[in-house]
Amino acid sequence: MRKLILALSLAPALAWAAPVKVIFDTDMLTDFDDVGALACLHALADAGEAEILATVSSTRGNASVGAVQVINSYYGRGNLPVGAPKGIGVLGAHARAKEKVHPGAPLGDKTGGDGGHYKYRKLLADYPGWYTYADADDAPDANEVYRKVLAAQPDGSVVICSTGFLTNLRRLLETKGDQYSPLDGRALVAKKVKCWVAMACRYFHGKEYNSMMDWESSRIALDNWPTPIVFTDWNMGIDVFAGRAIAEMEGPRNPVKDVFAGNIPSREEIRKDPAKWLRGAYGMGGRSAWDETAVLIAVRGAERYFNVSRGRYSMVGTDGTNEWAPMEDGPHLRVTEKVPKAEVGRVIDELICRKPAHGR
Repeated sequence: MRKLILALSLAPALAWAAPVKVIFDTDMLTDFDDVGALACLHALADAGEAEILATVSSTRGNASVGAVQVINSYYGRGNLPVGAPKGIGVLGAHARAKEKVHPGAPLGDKTGGDGGHYKYRKLLADYPGWYTYADADDAPDANEVYRKVLAAQPDGSVVICSTGFLTNLRRLLETKGDQYSPLDGRALVAKKVKCWVAMACRYFHGKEYNSMMDWESSRIALDNWPTPIVFTDWNMGIDVFAGRAIAEMEGPRNPVKDVFAGNIPSREEIRKDPAKWLRGAYGMGGRSAWDETAVLIAVRGAERYFNVSRGRYSMVGTDGTNEWAPMEDGPHLRVTEKVPKAEVGRVIDELICRKPAHGR
């Protein structure tokens, strides 16, 4: 009976009817598959498959929230709730930075001190008036955004899709009752959240950027989350490539196209040394599409494109290492290849390339 109950509780994580209510949680820090993921989510919302409830950053003291707002504005949803963590978590231009990125500092050039975050500061410079928060520290507390949004939704209706650090999910679990709900964070999640889809961890033992760089938050979130978690991990996304289609697409510029066109190496560069570029997570199709796979699962369910196995991901030690333990009645699902990865990449590209239904 216990196995039957667990199977039924995990069933919504595999397939569900649209539109899916989604909270999108991204680091928007150095990599740019986050941009592709948010573009996919907006395209799915335009098609009536999803309802975007909020778009929050899991990093602070940088241009992450403003960059999210630029993309939201491009798709005609510039008023979506946004937020960022307070007090803990990754600060600045990269995961090991010690200082925030001052929004008034000169942009400089692509090889300057901003590291990979340059692309997001450049979005703010190129699209003035499309955002409110040049500094993520000025945005609302992600805790308040989560609690306000979740409290207003029907029970068991929200899918959280995280493509960055797990800081906000840990902080949410630790919240107390407030004006939005008398429930503490864990109870509020248990009542309102259907499923959490996480781009995190590395199979079966190793370190993955999203889960390792704020490893303590990852440990607390993974150990205490009360609803099913579906993982699309490093291994799943490393050889799913997307983004070149929009980078080379004819027509006027837009913020999504700008990011991909400005950061994907040319076809000629790839041909010269494909093994080198593969080690850097690039292929002829573009960038490794870790985050985009999470959005596909969050909106369309896991089984449409992927096989799943059951077990538990957990953090071990204090250096960001994770491990997967297969178990018949485990609380977590891990996706593996079903539809050929090249086809998944084409599905992602088609979504990224769609023109906004009501955008700028």
